[in-house]
Amino acid sequence: MATCKYSLNALRRASSSAAVASTASQRSAPQTKTGQYGIPQRVKLPKESINVTKLQNGMVVASMENNSPIFRVAAVVDAGARYEPYESRGVTTLLRVFSNMSTKYVSRHGLTKNLERLGANFKCIQTREQMIYSIEGLRNELTHGAQFLIPIVCYPMFKPYEIHDEHERLEVDHKLYLQSPELQLNDLLHEAAFKGGLSRALSVCPDMMKKLSHRQMYTFHSHYYTPERISLVGTGCNHQTLVQLADKFRFSPLDCVYTPGFGNLKLIDSEPEPSKYKGGEIRRDTQSSLVHIALACEGVSSKDEKGVLTSSLLNEVMGKGPNIKWSAGSNRLQRAAQAVADAPCLVSSFNLHYTEAGLFGVHMMCDKNDANKVVKAVWNEFSKVLKSGINKDDLAAAKKKLQVNLQMTAEQSSDVFSKMLTQPDISDRLTDVQSLVGQLEQGDYSHDSVNQLAKKMLNGKQPTLVSIGNLKSMPYIDDLRA
Repeated sequence: MATCKYSLNALRRASSSAAVASTASQRSAPQTKTGQYGIPQRVKLPKESINVTKLQNGMVVASMENNSPIFRVAAVVDAGARYEPYESRGVTTLLRVFSNMSTKYVSRHGLTKNLERLGANFKCIQTREQMIYSIEGLRNELTHGAQFLIPIVCYPMFKPYEIHDEHERLEVDHKLYLQSPELQLNDLLHEAAFKGGLSRALSVCPDMMKKLSHRQMYTFHSHYYTPERISLVGTGCNHQTLVQLADKFRFSPLDCVYTPGFGNLKLIDSEPEPSKYKGGEIRRDTQSSLVHIALACEGVSSKDEKGVLTSSLLNEVMGKGPNIKWSAGSNRLQRAAQAVADAPCLVSSFNLHYTEAGLFGVHMMCDKNDANKVVKAVWNEFSKVLKSGINKDDLAAAKKKLQVNLQMTAEQSSDVFSKMLTQPDISDRLTDVQSLVGQLEQGDYSHDSVNQLAKKMLNGKQPTLVSIGNLKSMPYIDDLRA
C-alpha cells in the first residue's frame, strides 16, 4: 500500500491547487460576447510564442500556450541509442519497452489506473539521440496527469521480478521489428554510414536480450538521466505551470543501489563514442519480392542552422515524395525511376540531422527484377543534380514548397510539438516560421550556396548503399561509381 499512498496524496494536493488555479483562470477569462438574436460570437484568444527557460540545475523548459483543449507534456532526455556502451547495446530499447514499470512512489498498477481514470495517454519514444517520455490529456487534467512524469523519469525501480515477468514484451517488440523492412533499413543505413554511437540500432538483438537485465538499465539511467540532460516541453499549458513542474524533478542516483537483486554494479566511466561519417555498403538478402534501398551521402549537422535550411531546399529539389495522395509523384527522381521500371516503384529523398553528423539521400522501393535498373537510373539523376547544380527556377520552386511545408507544420499543434522535441533549447527559433521564411527570401540562400553544398556532398567521402529484400539483380556500390 505504500506505493499507492504517494499517488493518492499527490492527487489530493494537485486537486486543491487545480481548483484554486481554475477559479483564478475563470476570473481572468474573457467573457463570451453575445451578438444579435443572442447568438454567441467567437472570442479571439491570445496566442503566445514559445517560451524557453533554463533552470539553475541545468534543466530546460520550453512551452507554447496555444489554447488547445489538449495538453502535451514530454520529458526529453539526451540519452538515446548513440550513448549506449558497446557491452550494453540495446539497453535503451529495454528502457522504452519497460518504461511503465513500478517507480519509487507509484506502482505500475497505480500508474496505469490513474492515467486511465484521467483519460490520459502515456508513451515512450526512443531515437538515436533522445529518450522521450510524453503524456497527453485534457487541459483541465494537466496538473494531475503531467505529475506522473516525475516518478517515471526520476525514480524507476527496475525491479528484477517485473523485468523477468514481462520479458515477452521484448520478444514481441523484436518480432514487430522484423516485420518492418523500413525499420531494418534505417538501422542498416546508420550502421553502414557511421562509426561510433550513431551506428547503434534502435532494437535489441536476441543475443543481447539474454545478456541485458535490470542492472544495465539502472547503470545507464543513473549515468545519463541527470538534470542538465533533461528538457521539459509542453503545449497547451501555461509556461509558469511547466516551470513549477520542472522544479519538482529530483535526482538521487543512489536510490536503487541498495535494492535487493542489484548486487555489485559497475558504473559507466567512459565517454560515448564520437560519431563520424564513413560510408559503405550492407546487403541483407531475404525472400521478399519488394526491395527496399537507401542511398545516401554525408549530410549536415543539426548545429549548422544555415546548412540545415540549405539542405532542406536541396531536399525539396530532389523530391520528398508525392504531394497528392495515392499518386506516384512527379519529382525528378521518381520520373527517372519510373522511366526504366516495369513494375510500380516509389522514390523519395530524405534529410537527417544529428548533433555530430547528418545524412542526405534517397529511399527506393521497387520490384526485385527492377532493382538494377532503378538504382542506376536514380543514382545517375541524383549525382547529376549534385554535380551540375540547380538553376534559379528550381530554387524558386523549392523555396515555395519549403515555405508551404513550414506554414502547414505550424498549423498543427502536434507537428509543432514534435519539432520542439528535437532541440528544446532552441525550439523558439526552430518553430519561428516568419523568421525562417524571411531568411529564405534573403540572398544567403541563393542557388550558388545550394550548389556549393551539393558539390560538397558529391565530392566528399564515399556514398552509403544499403538494401534489404531479394537482391538477385541489386547492383553493388562499385557498379554505381564505375
